[in-house]
Amino acid sequence: MRTGKHLARLAAAATAAGLLCTGVTTPAQADPAVPAAPAGPALLTAPADPPTPAVPAGPPTDILRVTAQCGSGEICLWYHRDFQGTPWRWSPAGGHRDMPPYLRGHVHSFYANAPGCFIDRNPAQRRRVNVGDNARAYDVNFGRRIDAVSRFC
Repeated sequence: MRTGKHLARLAAAATAAGLLCTGVTTPAQADPAVPAAPAGPALLTAPADPPTPAVPAGPPTDILRVTAQCGSGEICLWYHRDFQGTPWRWSPAGGHRDMPPYLRGHVHSFYANAPGCFIDRNPAQRRRVNVGDNARAYDVNFGRRIDAVSRFC
């Protein structure tokens, strides 16, 4: 007997849920101020697409700021993450250069407007850098190891 009541309640709940999904209300849920839905199959329409937030075309604004700050033909390296502060600039015309002491092993972000090579002396490792390469948190990577910059790897 108990199983029969349980199944009857489950069936009633499933029917109510099915009616709610189609937009049809049962008499117990009907609002007297709202006219009843017409009889027959419910017409389901897809919801309208949510509005798309306005996003500027192109790269993020901080990259635009960085490209304006880092001249053509330069690699700019920052002691701080997210390109904050004043960058140290290197260009291929300068040839091989050791990092200034405050940046040696402490390059936290960089932007490349020129090709080059980041060098670690111990252990000897090199990382090729291409135009457009950048990192806003390079201290979690090779930025903890850079000792010098050069034109060729």
